[in-house]
Amino acid sequence: MKKWQIFKSVLYLISAVFIFIFNEAIMPYVGIAVGAIVCMYAAEELIVIAVQGKFFKDAYHLFDGLSQLLIGIILFLVSGDIVKVCLVWGVWSILRESKEMAEAIDQLSQKKFGIINIVESIVIIALSFVMILEPSERHAHLHVILLGAELVIVVLFYFAEELRDRFLGRGKSVTDNSGNNGDEEITI
Repeated sequence: MKKWQIFKSVLYLISAVFIFIFNEAIMPYVGIAVGAIVCMYAAEELIVIAVQGKFFKDAYHLFDGLSQLLIGIILFLVSGDIVKVCLVWGVWSILRESKEMAEAIDQLSQKKFGIINIVESIVIIALSFVMILEPSERHAHLHVILLGAELVIVVLFYFAEELRDRFLGRGKSVTDNSGNNGDEEITI
């Protein structure tokens, strides 16, 4: 899985650099570009459950991966119509960020850091509503730039978590031996 994560991180960074450098030039092809990124997300979901041997046992992730693949294909098919691209992309963004927000709230309930993910999700959902209610190239362009930033943030979060795990050990928790009889577990 580690090799896949490194490959995915490199792919995300290359995509983000491409988006930042050519954000104006890709606007006529935004449906294809975003469709490709949505398909990357879908491929990740499907590859992970296949590698874990849960392809038909994990219906939630299987359906999520297949749904994202379908949305990516729809984006390819409607790529010539910016209004349709905005509508499909906006709905996908809301669904995806809702899932991310639920995961971030779950992290907070476990006393883990998740507030940045919640703020990001709220901003993306709000901008997605704007893109759906007023689909235009201007809103799509703003979303393209946010997508590039999100790809970089995903990679940064992964490496920050890796560094945290290395410095604190592979476990996500440590035992407090500061006079509490060693029984208290602290989640970091």
